[in-house]
Amino acid sequence: MTRVNASAAPGVHPHRMPIRWRSSLSVGIDSIDEQHKELIRRAAAFLRGLADRSRQDVGALLSYLRIYAVAHFGEEEEAMRASEYPGYERHKAQHDRFLRDLLALSKEQEKKHGAGVEPGQVGAWIEAWLGEHVSRTDAEMARYLVSRSSAGSPPAG
Repeated sequence: MTRVNASAAPGVHPHRMPIRWRSSLSVGIDSIDEQHKELIRRAAAFLRGLADRSRQDVGALLSYLRIYAVAHFGEEEEAMRASEYPGYERHKAQHDRFLRDLLALSKEQEKKHGAGVEPGQVGAWIEAWLGEHVSRTDAEMARYLVSRSSAGSPPAG
């Protein structure tokens, strides 16, 4: 399995409050913000009571993330292509890495006689990735999309 190194992620502490929506995470594009809010809401719900999460809970979250990430990333990537966003390749590479890591976690979780994935590992990974990607990478993309829309091109998304 590709090891997801959540423990080495900066700012991830096992006793910290789970990620929550903050205005600082807003990228300024309503449709993208709404999708991020839903993703963060689901992740936060999972992170609450992490110690009590069952193998089924972890499997359900990973399944949800697979479906949601593909749809959400597809929308972001279409907006980036439509606006000729210069950071497209780098941004898409982060999406692709997330999906590879998610698939590795899912495969480990679904092994018939395996122990499954540690809920804390999944929680820390989600918290670290969402916080970093939304606040930096998506915010940078959104600034570009908004600047393009104010220059006369309608924002995608």
